[in-house]
Amino acid sequence: MVGLNLTQRAAIVAAAFASAGFAATAQELIYKPVNPSFGGDSFNSAHLLGIANAQNDYKDPNSPTTGNSQIDQFLRQLQSRLLSSLAAQVNDAIFGDNPQQSGTITFGDQVITFVRLLDSVQLTITDNTTGAVTEISIPLLGQTTSGTTGNILGLLSSGDLSSESPSDPLSGLGSITGEGDLTPGGF
Repeated sequence: MVGLNLTQRAAIVAAAFASAGFAATAQELIYKPVNPSFGGDSFNSAHLLGIANAQNDYKDPNSPTTGNSQIDQFLRQLQSRLLSSLAAQVNDAIFGDNPQQSGTITFGDQVITFVRLLDSVQLTITDNTTGAVTEISIPLLGQTTSGTTGNILGLLSSGDLSSESPSDPLSGLGSITGEGDLTPGGF
């Protein structure tokens, strides 16, 4: 293009653009959203939520601080151990070597009351600050209680009834003495 004048150069450039324009074709533009909230692919939601959470640096000024300092960790662990010790004491009082028939244990604003029934232990937890009451019934599996029920269960499990005459299999129960009735709910 060294020997061409300005008009010839302009004509060559125009011819190049004109031939390129004929070869170019256009297609329809289609908008497809990425966000699933606006009709995009639902598989993008976890990725977009992760990116949004990573970029979010807003802290609620009214929220209580849930610090993970060493003091907070120590206090949580101390509280956990105290509650574990309390649970061990309740367990020992109900099921230990010398189980009690009833009792009350107070821990702060919590009052734990238990009563041993014939086939279960009724545990009542009362929160004195809110007045909320939680009742738990713990079945006594394979344990016998003292008194008439324990004597009957002891006779049944020891096999003493099988040595009696077959015509009267309950004759061995005549020596059992006790107070109250043995009907369910007859306390």
